[in-house]
Amino acid sequence: MQQQQQQHASYDLLAVFPDETKAEEASSKLKKAGFNEQEIHQLPAGSVGSGQFREHGPNQARGDFFMQTQRSGPKTTIVILFAVICCLIVTALTFTTTFALPHLPEPTTLLVGAALGLVLGIIIGLLQRGRVRGSIGQETSKAPPASSNAKALQGKLNVIALRFQDPENISRKSRARAILLNSQGRIDRSVSRQE
Repeated sequence: MQQQQQQHASYDLLAVFPDETKAEEASSKLKKAGFNEQEIHQLPAGSVGSGQFREHGPNQARGDFFMQTQRSGPKTTIVILFAVICCLIVTALTFTTTFALPHLPEPTTLLVGAALGLVLGIIIGLLQRGRVRGSIGQETSKAPPASSNAKALQGKLNVIALRFQDPENISRKSRARAILLNSQGRIDRSVSRQE
């Protein structure tokens, strides 16, 4: 077991693929690019590395920004319109009640009715909900949990590990990295050669 861990730590580059066929395609592309059999190792999932991945390509989190929705606040003109309409309605109702109840003082009752209508109109205007902004019909599809995905991949040879004969050759390492990434591999950054 200890020798196996030392061997795993001695790889120069490691990539995890979504399935075994993608890993085989990447392996054949590496062979076509001039990498030999001693450099390319196809391993089962979970046997190497600690899963420290870096996302390549566009920022994956930026989609969250575009999926946000927010409700716009009430418009000032709507609040004013409701305030004026309610003020007029309550004032008119107050005026008609002065005929039914003649003992109420007329100017004070009308002013109280107007103030009450104004406050009521402002409250109703502020409670009006604005449009939902940002809701343009997108749905975020939920990916299956990683644990069930890892169980499904267990035992499959979907990991490509490389141990270069000349680890100082940066262009060769970059070419291998590009082939792995273009074949839908995810580079595990936890694996590096321990001399």
